[in-house]
Amino acid sequence: MKRAVIAVALLTAACASDGRALRPPAPGASAPPLATTTTPAQGGTIASPLALSSTAFTSGSAIPVTFTCDGSGVSPPLSWGAVPEGTAELAITVIDPDAGGFVHWVIAGMGPGVQALTQASIPAGAAQAMNSAGSIGWTGPCPPKGAAHHYVFTFYALKSLSGITDGMAAADALAALAKLTAKTAVLTGTYLRPG
Repeated sequence: MKRAVIAVALLTAACASDGRALRPPAPGASAPPLATTTTPAQGGTIASPLALSSTAFTSGSAIPVTFTCDGSGVSPPLSWGAVPEGTAELAITVIDPDAGGFVHWVIAGMGPGVQALTQASIPAGAAQAMNSAGSIGWTGPCPPKGAAHHYVFTFYALKSLSGITDGMAAADALAALAKLTAKTAVLTGTYLRPG
């Protein structure tokens, strides 16, 4: 007991030397919680920002001729990886704002397990709306000669089903997407026609 009293006296003296004093805690007081970090459970995933990319071009760079009206006119490869939990459907739109909102592509009805599109292909069960050129599916960049145009690829991880069907008018498909809750990612490419 005598040793405990001496230890308390020494601690009090040590704290007093730097301007602090030991005081007993108030009745019912508890220690503050320790800071902790959490990790996902076995097999879990850590959420990361949604991103859209292509192996054919990077954001802000030129779309290769292959994917335009001056080439094969096929859709480019796109990838996005895993999507947020609770995603019901995936969709992609491609719009040229320099041509008054010309719609190059609306593809929807893709399941949340799809993580990429290969060149010139769409997954089974996907639906493609009418584009502004009057055909169903992708129509490649084909701006008038002169200044480069921008092509905004928007990826949607939708919380509910869009109801978009094959051949639906582009305006109706875009309106359907605008009404839904979604996480989005954007990739913008450019194209300047030769000549």
